[in-house]
Amino acid sequence: MKTTLKKLNRRAFPGHLFYPPEWIVLGVNNACNLHCKMCDVGLGNTDTVFGRNLTGTRPMNMSLEMVRSIADQLAETWPSTRLGFAFTEPLIWPPLVDAVAYAEGRGIGTAVTTNGLTLDDLAEPLSDAGLTELYLSLDGTADVHDRIRGRQGAFGRAMTGVEKMLGRIPRPRISVFCVITPWNIDDLEPFLKEMAALPLETVGFMHTNFTTQKVADTHNALWGQNYPATPSNIGPFDPEDMDLKKLQEAITGLKAFSAPFDISFSPKLDTIEQLERFYLRPDILIGSSCSDIDRTLMVKSDGRVIPCHGRCYDLTIGNIAEQTLTEIWNSGAIAGLRRALRSAGGLLPACSRCCSAF
Repeated sequence: MKTTLKKLNRRAFPGHLFYPPEWIVLGVNNACNLHCKMCDVGLGNTDTVFGRNLTGTRPMNMSLEMVRSIADQLAETWPSTRLGFAFTEPLIWPPLVDAVAYAEGRGIGTAVTTNGLTLDDLAEPLSDAGLTELYLSLDGTADVHDRIRGRQGAFGRAMTGVEKMLGRIPRPRISVFCVITPWNIDDLEPFLKEMAALPLETVGFMHTNFTTQKVADTHNALWGQNYPATPSNIGPFDPEDMDLKKLQEAITGLKAFSAPFDISFSPKLDTIEQLERFYLRPDILIGSSCSDIDRTLMVKSDGRVIPCHGRCYDLTIGNIAEQTLTEIWNSGAIAGLRRALRSAGGLLPACSRCCSAF
């Protein structure tokens, strides 16, 4: 019933939602300790929408007081909404353990998304703080992961942290997500077999999210005045470098693998034709609508709020220091974007390879 009512709300009143968001995503800092080859942050590309959303905001670190204020608002008005500590690398944000403990103490579920480089140091404190879920990003087995991430020993430290966390009672639910790139196609099955030894919730395989210059130009001709787009996550990663036949064979093997956890794909692409459409024709929309514009907000370290998360448009829809979350959730700026998406059929051109579109 709740799902039906939400759909009716979005259809009839896209500019005003009568239900709360599922997630408040926190951009608790503006720094990362790895140099991933498929990421604008790791490449130092701060002039892209994705790069700007994840870096450059001042202060560098969100204050603990701001997180406590957000948790208090959630406890009083939206107790079912969860807090996601996601950007840019929360494990190097000094107050993380205290913030998780405070939110969990207020009855707010928490999740941390991390590259895991310092998880070996924080696994036990985070477990003791009551963290609900951990989302760990790994790109393959040790050598492959370390090459992609630009840091020798990164995989080993992450796995040491996972082992420590698995030894705690209670402990968070742990899921691992792997971004598919030209550099790890041969390693996907060995990686999944290695993960199968762990009591994980999910291992997810994500096709790389990117925006090409051509897609950005097409988008800006129509929507650039209000929602400007830039190329994103295009550097050493070139979609045309993907060996699609080899990738299709790898996906078939992954789907046939019997694992003690769920195996997910974002998006679900099985055939050569589907893979060609995704990587070689990024102007063609894969999904039908944004899954996050009506369920997620992101707060940056200075209190500014943007829609959804770091991959969305750099559109200020409010400020947590000046407005309540309930006011921001239906502010004029985000209502305008929701109506724009609906008028465009669900997605704008630059949404074509965003994870929220699938």
